[in-house]
Amino acid sequence: MKRFSALTALLLVAACSSGEAVTTSTAAPTPTTSAAPTTAPTTTSSSTTNPTTTTTTVAPAPALADVEVGVEWVAGDFAAPVFILSRASAEGAAGDNRMFVVDQTGTITAFVPPARGQEPEGRAIVLNISERVNYGGERGLLGAAFHPDSPERLFVDYTRAEDGATVVEEYSFPVGADATESSPVRTILVQSQPAANHNGGMIAFGPDRYLYVALGDGGGGGDTYGNGQDPHTLLGTILRLDVDGGDPYAIPPDNPFADGQDGAPEVWLWGLRNPWRFSFDGDDLWIGDVGQGAWEEIDVLGAGEGGANLGWPTFEATHCYAPPCDDPSAFVTPVYEYSHVRGRCSVTGGYVYRGDAFPELRGAYLFGDYCSGEIWALRYQDGQVVDERMYSPDIGELTSFGLDRDGNLYVTAWDSVYRVVVEG
Repeated sequence: MKRFSALTALLLVAACSSGEAVTTSTAAPTPTTSAAPTTAPTTTSSSTTNPTTTTTTVAPAPALADVEVGVEWVAGDFAAPVFILSRASAEGAAGDNRMFVVDQTGTITAFVPPARGQEPEGRAIVLNISERVNYGGERGLLGAAFHPDSPERLFVDYTRAEDGATVVEEYSFPVGADATESSPVRTILVQSQPAANHNGGMIAFGPDRYLYVALGDGGGGGDTYGNGQDPHTLLGTILRLDVDGGDPYAIPPDNPFADGQDGAPEVWLWGLRNPWRFSFDGDDLWIGDVGQGAWEEIDVLGAGEGGANLGWPTFEATHCYAPPCDDPSAFVTPVYEYSHVRGRCSVTGGYVYRGDAFPELRGAYLFGDYCSGEIWALRYQDGQVVDERMYSPDIGELTSFGLDRDGNLYVTAWDSVYRVVVEG
């Protein structure tokens, strides 16, 4: 029997039931458009003294139908794990290969991930702000990010104890394999929240070294507060902030509304419902935006697409939700969607795998569903999904994905951390 706690309610939207984990492996609900690419680039070199031609062929990625993805347990007995991350491999952080588990209750715990098949050896709480955090339902400590160039700088996103407002703060956390002391530095952002749900919570540094912050539409259901199609509010957006250029931050000059005329200067993307998890793959930004009651979506945007409108609440994924819907070209179209069948309820965005441990999985984007615990893998090329597969590990509510410093992929689900592996 599974326990019921505030974590059980995390990410659920109005009109969704929690459901039990689905363990039947089936084809993904959106049809595959074509097979994985079979051509590979070649390089040719020649010598003037000994004319020869050398061709190096890169093996094509295998079809996902031939890749068996599973998970293996790494660590457990967390209260409510909702994210996992590592320090950037910047100069000065080379000796610290720990993983950091963000717990919704208000703590961050560090441990060294063990080798496959072994137990982790010890762990330590490195941040405890539980007294500051309003924990319960979709509220709590929801995200964290290390600065890519200054790994002693830790940023967190949480809902404030006294009023549920979203707070982004910076902490000082010394680099070192045994470091456990962190201290507050400054508050970056405070955003009031009219309701308890749809807080977003993901924060991450992009390849441009700016801090991206996800905020939901303010909560309720069906865009109760009318924020989805209002670029002048910070709610229902992903923000882009220069935390190195000002105190508490500066506005990047190429933000789409930097002058404040057509939208809030902080806003990078808008028209989102609840972007619980996003990630970067090079310049591409992958977003899992939680749907209302019927459809979940994955969006991909390039570096030059600041100012894009993702369509909520006019559209839920590609489906008309709040008419008129006569001009879908005004909005970004998701690259993937799935419906609430077999107990699915809420998308958990993930990462494109770029690690070395499983070359057959390289280049695939992995994400999941909170209620069913299912994991999807997608291959994306030339603006479309070209291969896909769904896997059904029996792990329960899937709250997040994360990466270690070697690019290995991890999952937080229920009270545990798992490592994603290729089986067989």
